Amino acid sequence: MNKYSFFTAATAATVTVASFSAPASAAYEHPFTDVGDRYGEAVEFLYMIEAINGVSSTKFGTQQTLTRGDAAVILANMLGMDTESAPDAGFTDLNSRVKPSVNALAEYGIVSGVTATEFKPGQPLSRGAMAKFLVTAFELEEYAEETPFTDVGGVFAPYIEALYGTGITNGKTATSYGTNQNITRGEFANLLYGTVLFDMENSYYPVAVKATVISATSTQIVLEEAAPEDYTARDIADMFFFSVDYSDGTQSDFDPTSFTLSKDRTTLTIRHEDLTGKKGTMQIDDWETVVEAPFDFTPVTTTSSANVDGSFEQPEDLPATEAAQ
Repeated sequence: MNKYSFFTAATAATVTVASFSAPASAAYEHPFTDVGDRYGEAVEFLYMIEAINGVSSTKFGTQQTLTRGDAAVILANMLGMDTESAPDAGFTDLNSRVKPSVNALAEYGIVSGVTATEFKPGQPLSRGAMAKFLVTAFELEEYAEETPFTDVGGVFAPYIEALYGTGITNGKTATSYGTNQNITRGEFANLLYGTVLFDMENSYYPVAVKATVISATSTQIVLEEAAPEDYTARDIADMFFFSVDYSDGTQSDFDPTSFTLSKDRTTLTIRHEDLTGKKGTMQIDDWETVVEAPFDFTPVTTTSSANVDGSFEQPEDLPATEAAQ
C-alpha cells in the first residue's frame, strides 16, 4: 500500500501549507472562541481545509478529550480518503457518523479495533494510540529513534519512537511521553498539523512544467524533476488533478485510465477518454500551478473553387496565362 493511492486531498492540503501563514494578530479564521494562540494556527489550517469541526458552532472543545471515533473522522478527512466504498471492517459498535471513516482507515491498516469486533469509538484516544494513527497514516516508521522516555513500551513503542525521531513531539516532559494519557482535541490538532508540515518538507510532490496532448486519447506531462524510484506512474498521476475545458464552454474532470513514466522518469504519459471531434484545453493541476495544453480534434473542413462541371475559375484580377504559371 502506498499512501499516494488515496492522498490526493492531502496533497492539496500540504501544498496549501506552503502559502499558509499565521495571521499577525490572534484573529484566526475560524469561529471557535475557545482556541488560543497555542492551537490557533493548527486549528485554523485544519478548519480551512474542512478536516475538522467543532463540538458546537462556536466551540472547538480544545481541552476536551478526543475520542477514537472523532480522531478517525478527522484523520480520514485529512487524508481525503474514499469513505463511501471502503469495505466493512467488521466493527459492530460504530454509528453512522464514524463508520465510513473507520472502515476507510482500517482498509489501509491505519487503525485497528480494541477487539476484533469493537473499535470503541467513544473511548478516549491515548497518546500512544495517537502516535500509531499518525505514523501509520503518513508512513513515518523509518524515522524511529531511541527516546529518553521511561514510559514508552509495548505495542506503541515503535510508533512513539518514529514520532519522536521526526521531531514532531518531544513528549510531555523530558523523560515522559505520556503514553497512556488521553490526548485533547487541541493537542491532536497541533500534532496532526505538525505531521502535515513534516510530510510536506520530506516528501516528493510532482510539479508539471509542460503538457502536450499528443493524440485524442493520450497526453504527455513533463515534470520539473525526475520522479523518485519508489514512486510508480500511478502514484505520480494520483497527485495531479485533471480537467478539460471544452470550446463550447463546458468543463469536465476526469481520472486517467492508465499511466506510464519515461525511462528518465521526467515525463508522465496518461491515457484518457477519447477527445475525437472535440476542441478545448487540457488542464493539469499540481495543486500549486495549472499547466494548460490546447487541443483540436474537430474534423478539418476543406473548400474547393471547382465548378460543378469540374473546371476551375480563374482569379478575375489575373490573366489566364499568368494564373497558370
